[in-house]
Amino acid sequence: MIDSLWATLGLYGATVVIAFIAGMFPLFSIEVFLVGLVRLGIEARVLVVLIGIAAVGHQIAKTVTYYVGTGVFGLPRGKMRERIEAAKARIDRWNKRPRLIMAVSATTGFPPLVVLGYIAGPLMKMGIKTFTAISFVGRILRYTTLMVVAGLF
Repeated sequence: MIDSLWATLGLYGATVVIAFIAGMFPLFSIEVFLVGLVRLGIEARVLVVLIGIAAVGHQIAKTVTYYVGTGVFGLPRGKMRERIEAAKARIDRWNKRPRLIMAVSATTGFPPLVVLGYIAGPLMKMGIKTFTAISFVGRILRYTTLMVVAGLF
């Protein structure tokens, strides 16, 4: 799949598509893709651009989850709504420091940012600008760290 995306869209286009897919479906990993590019020997200046592109693609997906969580698209319903309702007690504990929780999630992946995207607006009372800034900067730091470490080995 990656080869066909790369052939069709080029390296930059494939990166944004893979980042978006990974942002929507946690079973896919933009981090693995980026580390793979480091291991393939892609030059450093291109890797810097790819970090930015990956962060943008991933942020687009997270913005979708944010707006889905606020109900703009008439979702979540069914199982996702039930999960959110069941998690409200735990979420209320996070609300003491929602920005810190969001920053930890964006830089480490725990708790999963896909989950926080759905609850950032309605339960964590975080505006879209704050959500975007924290998650975008955290992700840049995360990708940069992973790629630097991958380059060392």
